[in-house]
Formats: sequence, structure tokens, C-alpha cells
Amino acid sequence: MKRRWIALGLFLLSALALGFWPLKSKVWTLPKPPAAELLKKQAYLKRLEPASAKAPNIVLILADDLGKFDISLYGGSTAQTPNIDKIGQEGIRFADGYTASPICAPSRAAMLTGRSNNRFGMEFQPQARYPLNRLEYLAFRYIVPTDNWRVAAQFDFPDQESMDRQGLPRTEITLAEALSAAGYATAMFGKWHLGHGAGMRPNERGFQSFFGFYEAFTLFADSNSPGMVNAPTQEFSDKHIWKKGRSGTCALLENGKPVKEEKYLTFAIADRACSYIKDHKDKPFFLYLPFNAPHTPFQAPQEYYNKVKGEPNHVRRVYKAMILALDHAVGQITETLEKEGLIENTLIWFASDNGAALYALAGNNAPYRGGKLTHYEGGLNVPFMLQWKGRLLPLTFPYPTSLTDVMVTSMAAAGIPLPADRTFDGVNLLPFLDSTTKAPHLEFKWKSGPNRALRNSRYKLVVNELSHTVELFDLLTDPEERHNLAGEQAATVQSLMQNLNRWLQSLPPTLWPGIMDHGIEFNGKVYYFRV
Repeated sequence: MKRRWIALGLFLLSALALGFWPLKSKVWTLPKPPAAELLKKQAYLKRLEPASAKAPNIVLILADDLGKFDISLYGGSTAQTPNIDKIGQEGIRFADGYTASPICAPSRAAMLTGRSNNRFGMEFQPQARYPLNRLEYLAFRYIVPTDNWRVAAQFDFPDQESMDRQGLPRTEITLAEALSAAGYATAMFGKWHLGHGAGMRPNERGFQSFFGFYEAFTLFADSNSPGMVNAPTQEFSDKHIWKKGRSGTCALLENGKPVKEEKYLTFAIADRACSYIKDHKDKPFFLYLPFNAPHTPFQAPQEYYNKVKGEPNHVRRVYKAMILALDHAVGQITETLEKEGLIENTLIWFASDNGAALYALAGNNAPYRGGKLTHYEGGLNVPFMLQWKGRLLPLTFPYPTSLTDVMVTSMAAAGIPLPADRTFDGVNLLPFLDSTTKAPHLEFKWKSGPNRALRNSRYKLVVNELSHTVELFDLLTDPEERHNLAGEQAATVQSLMQNLNRWLQSLPPTLWPGIMDHGIEFNGKVYYFRV
């Protein structure tokens, strides 16, 4: 009997030790960037000649988790957005603008580099934390209530040093770095989300001026601020966001130093943008404005909450009010450009990084299927506009375009050559906008770990290894992706799958793993997508 108790005790101690054994693994060690590649990048930047004094200004406005039909220009009823609409009405409204990824950070990385995020292995969000040990992993996967989220099925995670290197690889050349090297004044006000470690921050990636935060989210204002309407939800990720507040990487910074901002953040970003425009009107400038609206946490000024009529749901009403506030901020910026006499010679881009986040319980991408995180149209097909009054006539552009086109088109407009040592997925849209007889892209491909997709001029293939599904949609007749044709068109599936697999084989390894899978139900089946 005594031996049995000793054996049982040893077994329990071994199990406990195994449970607390760290999950850090050399599998995901993220090395320092190769010195040779950094030198090659610096050599390109040093060779750039100063841009012409008449080169256009570039203003890039990015919304956060804004669905295509959250704005009125695309026929949506969520909110009336006259200022955002005006950019597309007096410029180019892209009928089908695609992001390079259905989640924030990889999408932004692709937009600022003109290259698919998959070309440099950035498939998932930079992570501030992974499970510390097997007990914590098992608890979050099987015991702790996480709604429709679940911890990804894996036991290998990066160590802290590797986590600090996560973000847009330093070997990539951003639009800001190229424009700054060519003599542009460059500034960014808003959400970065492309790394917070040494060498990864906005001021180190081409932006001479920066105000904002490094993380995926922050508070729009103190929740106790007078006149602030808050709408926290019981959704798993929202609880974490409210708890984090403005601490750590969610803190507001100005050129690397903590700053206290009492104004509603959407308006604080707009104020800084307007001041910057006035102060830099005598030389070409690049102004990147990645607003965090309408991303959670849901907060809106009472004045804008009161403007939303006929919406009984409090959370959705706050969400709509945030979009109204964003539209007002965009109007401030475009009005300042007009008053300063700069509107004719300024490229104004407007887009969203991905579709609305359905899990946040407010956004709605209908009639598109799915939303943020998914490779359905609701996650990838977003509002996308360009205005350049001195160069482009108003137009609704009928062919699919990509946010990777922002970097390449802006460089062409500024007269700055692209580096010749790398492949770009974006194209210069300007020749295509002069003649709408040719599509700028033949194909789009996406990958987020086990989730992949491909679309050509007609069909879209969606492969989900987590849910063991293969779907084929005819986007010409079924843009809402309601009818899976995979069983009826096996030859088409095979052809597209071969094309997709060839592309997958050409990609570098994923730099770090996703951490969570999110489940979304369609027609009685749960589909999982990795973040």
C-alpha cells in the first residue's frame, strides 16, 4: 500500500511539473534581421533623389474594422457619411477594393509596403502574450469561458525576445521610409500595430512625427470623462481591451514619449492632422492617419450618440455614433486641405484595414458573408477610395483593386522609383484609371496559417483546414457567397487549388504563430479562422 501512495505521489508531482513546464520553443525563434539585407535597403534609400517641389502631397486615411456597408457611399444604411463619401464622389470609388489580409496588422503591413504580407511571413497579429505553460493552455482551451474563441491547438510558442521582434520586418521598405528619403515631410497620427520593439516603431520606420499608440487598441477617452458614452460588452476580447485601457503598449505617445490626451481620440488625431497640414504646406508631405475608429472599445461623445436615431440597441448605437464622429474628423481634414489651397495637388486615400468585426456585436457586413478574420467578402472586400482632383476625373472603377496598390501608386505619383530587388504585389493604378478597359490585377491570394483563399476575375476558392472545408463561389453571380459550387465544379476547384498550392510553396516560413481560433457559424456549421 505504501508503495502505491509513493507511486501516486510521484505521478502527481510529475504531472504537476509537466503542467508548469514552459511552452517556449526554439521553433519560433525570430532572429535579428540580416545585416546584408538592411544594408541593401539603406543603399536604396540613400540613392533616392529629392522629389520635385511640385510633387503631390499624400494623405492616407485608414479606418479600423469599418465594414464596406457601414458608409453610405456603398449603399449602406449604418450611418450617413457625407465627408467620407465626398472623397469617392469627387474622386475614384473602387467597386471591389481588397485588403491583403482579413486582420489588422498584416493588412497594414502590406498596404505600407506594396507587398503581400505573406511574402515576408507576417500572417498574424504581433502578440504581447502566449500561454505560459501547459496548465494555462489547457485551462484557456477547455475550462475558461472564451465565447467563440479557442486557443490554437499547438504547444510551441515564441519566447519574450522573439515576441519583442514581432511586427513589420525591418528589411521591408515602407512608403514613409521611401518618401522621407526623397525629401517628403512624413507624419503618422493614430494606430501603429506593426511592432513596439527596438527598430520597429513609427519614428524608426520613416515617420518624422508620430502621435498615437503601438497596440491594436486603446481607449478613445477616459471612461469617466464628462459627455462620454461607453458600451462595454460581455464578449471575451472586449473585456481584455477595457482592462488594458491606456497602459503598456496601449499608452498614447508623441514621438516616443508618453502624453496625456483628454480629447476624444478621433478628434485629437484630426486636430493634429489639420495643424500638420497648415505647418507643412510649403513642401510635399505624407500624412498617414490610421484612426482606431470604429474598433473596440466602443465609446462615443454624447453629442454624436444623440444624433443616432431609431437604433434601440445601445452597443450598436454607440458604434454608429463612432462612425459619425469619424466622418466629421475626415471632413475637418479635407476642409483644411481645401482652405490651404492644397486639395488639387493632394492624393487622398480612404480605406478600411479589413471588414467589420462581427464578434464585436455591432458591425454588419451584410449582404456579404462573414467579417474580420474570415476570407469571405465580408472580411476582405472593404471601402476604398482615391481622390486627386488635379489629375483624376471622378469615376467608379469596376475592376478589383488592392490596398497594396496604395504604396506603388503613391510612389509613382511622387516620381520615386521602386526598389528593384523585390517583388511588388501592388500596381500603379494611374494608367488604369485613365482607361477603364483593363483590369490591374488578374488574381488575389491570401493565407492566414490554415486559412487560405484565391480569387480570379470570376471565381473565389476558400480553403479552411481548421474546419476541413473547400468552397467555390462564382462572384459574378453570387458576390454574397451563398452557393458553394465546389461539388459541381470539381475541375475548377482542382485548377485553382493547383495555382494556390504553387503560390504557397513559394512563400517563406511564417514568422510567428497565431494564438486563437475564432468560430463563426454559417448554415448550422461552425467555421474556424486563426488570428
